[in-house]
Amino acid sequence: MGMLGQYVMVDEDTLESMMAMDGAELMGTLEKLIEAGNEYYDIDKLWEDLHLSLTGVSASEPVDGNPLSEAVVGVHVFEVEEEDGFFACTEHDELEGIIRAMQQLDFGRLEPGYGTEALRQELKGEFEALLGFYEKALAAGMHVIFSVA
Repeated sequence: MGMLGQYVMVDEDTLESMMAMDGAELMGTLEKLIEAGNEYYDIDKLWEDLHLSLTGVSASEPVDGNPLSEAVVGVHVFEVEEEDGFFACTEHDELEGIIRAMQQLDFGRLEPGYGTEALRQELKGEFEALLGFYEKALAAGMHVIFSVA
């Protein structure tokens, strides 16, 4: 995959309307939401490496039911054409389990597997920032849309 990943908080009405959109509409809507001040987190290209670090598998093979995989790539995948990108959502009521799994993880005990210590520290920072983003979304009663484009 190797493209840019981003997480955006959305309310219930916005999520409902987005469920019927195609990829181009989804991307346009997310851009408008960010411009309008919706909270977002930009993980850039590190989402793939973070998923591999947390699960041992590529993000192109998400692990159903694994809260650490879902933390990175979302829970519910939108049906869009592959060339339009990747979009998934994590609903508000699913955030608590994901947050709990993230809080229980000792990032320092993960197998380095590949890369350098600098990459490992960068991934740890992204992990902690994503956890903070999810905690804010839970507290605000929001859903989260993950997009890759």
